[in-house]
Amino acid sequence: MIDRFIEEVRNACLDLGRRQSLPGELENPSPANLKIYCLKLVNGLSREDKQTFTEFFNPFNEDVDLATRIEKFDLDKLKPLQHFITGRTTKPKENIAKLAAVLIDFHPRPYSKWRDAANSSIPDDIAIEKDNSGDADVPHTEGDGLGAEVKPAVGDMPPSEKKSGEKPSKFNVWLKLWKPVLYGTVALTIVAAALSSARKQCMYWKVDRYVPVHCHEKIADVEIIPVDRDMVKRFRKITQPDTLTLNSVGKVWYGKPTPDSAEFYTMAGSFPKDRRKELKPASEYIIKKYVLNKHNKPQ
Repeated sequence: MIDRFIEEVRNACLDLGRRQSLPGELENPSPANLKIYCLKLVNGLSREDKQTFTEFFNPFNEDVDLATRIEKFDLDKLKPLQHFITGRTTKPKENIAKLAAVLIDFHPRPYSKWRDAANSSIPDDIAIEKDNSGDADVPHTEGDGLGAEVKPAVGDMPPSEKKSGEKPSKFNVWLKLWKPVLYGTVALTIVAAALSSARKQCMYWKVDRYVPVHCHEKIADVEIIPVDRDMVKRFRKITQPDTLTLNSVGKVWYGKPTPDSAEFYTMAGSFPKDRRKELKPASEYIIKKYVLNKHNKPQ
């Protein structure tokens, strides 16, 4: 079944490439670009995706930061990943396909979730047994196994056939044989729905908060960064700073967009307008200077 997973991930890579929907670094997936993109994602990975990264970049569980392992990773060892994403390789190692699934935001993933979803789409009422050669799976039949006809269950036969013992009509035989096709269609629909609601692994700053977004989306004049679920949930710009008082000291943080102004935020982090700068805890002096004195509020 792992072969099917690998094939689906490869097809997803090629399809995204044809539609020019791959993340920028994967449009030209050179080993250097792959390393850059992995470093971009590493701090926002889910627990399961982090395990996939660890199995690839740190298989021996050396006591070192994962980002450091990626930075020092041999570029030549990323060539198989490059060849898989571009379609040059059809049968890579399992860890290559599993890592590619994370990079293109393939769903369901990891492989264990994909396998469970695939197994759940197999109908329970189709009995499968091995033939005498042991080479293939064949539908269960009655008779000597050589040219034996496929007989529908008694519950599937019209009343007249149950009583008379006549052979089932061609329509009923085809109806039974088409069941797997129906189940397959339903399974594909479920997978497509899962893909459309794939977990967003990046985010960008919008007015007063971080908004989750797919990493490959392109939005004009914004910086797309790895998602931080805690920041998405709790980090906000305080749009009404005049509500702050001296009781806010040590409870809010600030950044300075200009030398004579300050913006306040609900938690620590990078200054959204310039991520090279870190927000600082708002002291009594800052609250007085940029809030109380500015708005002539009582202290």
